[in-house]
Amino acid sequence: MPLSNKHGDRAGRIFCPAFNKGLDLSMPAESIELGALKEAMNVEFSRSTGAMSVRGGLVWNGRFDMEIDQVIDVPDGGFLVKGHNINRLWYFSGNCVWPVTGGLSNENGQMIGAGWGEPGEMVVASGGKLQRFHPRGDNGFPSLMPIKGSPDECRNVFVRDGRVGVVDGPDTLRFSWVGDCEQWDNDPDDESTGQFIEIGYKDGMDINAIVPLSKDLIIFKCPEGAPDKGIIWRLVGSFPEWYPVEVAHDTGTFSQRSVAIGGNDVFYLTPLGLTTLGTVTQYGEVRMAWPDQKVAPALRQSLRDDARLWSVPVKEQLWVRTNGEEKEIWVFDYGLGIWTQIEFPVSYPLIHVAGIGGECHVFIYRDIYELSDWYWADDIEADGGVTIKAKMQMGTILKGWQTLIKGAMATFHVVPSCRAELRLGEFKMPFVAPGEPDYIADPPNTVQYAYEDDDPLFPPGNVLTSRRRCLVRDWAIVPEVVIEGGGFALSTMALETVEV
Repeated sequence: MPLSNKHGDRAGRIFCPAFNKGLDLSMPAESIELGALKEAMNVEFSRSTGAMSVRGGLVWNGRFDMEIDQVIDVPDGGFLVKGHNINRLWYFSGNCVWPVTGGLSNENGQMIGAGWGEPGEMVVASGGKLQRFHPRGDNGFPSLMPIKGSPDECRNVFVRDGRVGVVDGPDTLRFSWVGDCEQWDNDPDDESTGQFIEIGYKDGMDINAIVPLSKDLIIFKCPEGAPDKGIIWRLVGSFPEWYPVEVAHDTGTFSQRSVAIGGNDVFYLTPLGLTTLGTVTQYGEVRMAWPDQKVAPALRQSLRDDARLWSVPVKEQLWVRTNGEEKEIWVFDYGLGIWTQIEFPVSYPLIHVAGIGGECHVFIYRDIYELSDWYWADDIEADGGVTIKAKMQMGTILKGWQTLIKGAMATFHVVPSCRAELRLGEFKMPFVAPGEPDYIADPPNTVQYAYEDDDPLFPPGNVLTSRRRCLVRDWAIVPEVVIEGGGFALSTMALETVEV
């Protein structure tokens, strides 16, 4: 698209070589840098293509006969699922569902698990006696059995130095025998027996979250209903040479469900947004950072005490649900440091997401889905396939005088079933895929249908280019890309501009 000589020095080109900055809501639309977006719904940055791509589609895997209340990951890649307002649990693994023998020791408590024992086995805390989960119990079905020697009120559970640890009371971490989660009593002459340590003894706060960082434990304490007034502790070393160290004051998190590991850092939600703790390797100390600066003003508006934070390592992402009624999910790519958003076409908010072993499972209401990058619609069981609707809105072109857009160019990838277009005011430039024939002839004079051939006629890495002349004149121009359907990725864009 050559520049016109008619306008001389007033002609120019706005060229965006990559859309790799994600959302930037921290400044006016006319001030954000090239590659940043003011709206990024149902898109994510793809490391494989270097393009901003429409998210994968939901593939329906099954439905429970109850509304889902809580889900925790099982170390074998399965999930332990509890029903809403009922102390009934199910084990989901390999696209199969089995009823679990036994309910939670505290049916109203928050279910937290930690891997212990053989693959698929774990210990579970819910506020009562600690319990042990076996994917194949004595009767061949999954079972959840109490650990009789454990403390009476286990509000959290984790594994450290070959011991099971629990939160017992507002200040106390209590540990089992080494290698034995059934034994908890202490023998002063045997260091391998049960132990305990106080964290911030009698400081008027409760331990409400624990997460490992490097070789230590990060412990969150806060007054009831005031997570922004808490203290973060670090438990350094191993028994008997262990000691707690204060890491930060006047900060904290809502609950165990608002803390997650992303890469080598601990991320947590506060009333002011998303914060991270990481290890400074050369000193062994902990640093704090705020990775949400570009979205914080919008993110914090809807944050409530039931906010959720999930780590999805298969995508190197964190997903944030700001409250229990919100359907929009904030997505943070912690590898690249960029934000986008996701919204699924369902009437209920997200309950759980887990990306493990190359698969990403999503739990919503009573249903289980797989989020697949190779599926270009949302397979909602009740309604069948639902078109994915995505949008990317760039920064406003505002120069202080009227601007004339004379042409547009973009490089992209799109599948034939997707409808996508660039919009500049009333002007629309469609992103069109080449026609895909129903059949091919190979060898000559024989017909072979495309779906019987292993080689794709439209390879996923195929990059297309679209150019279009236009006359768009305005004081402020907002480029946006509107997409219906999956299988679209935007790589670069250029606009030929003239001052008028």
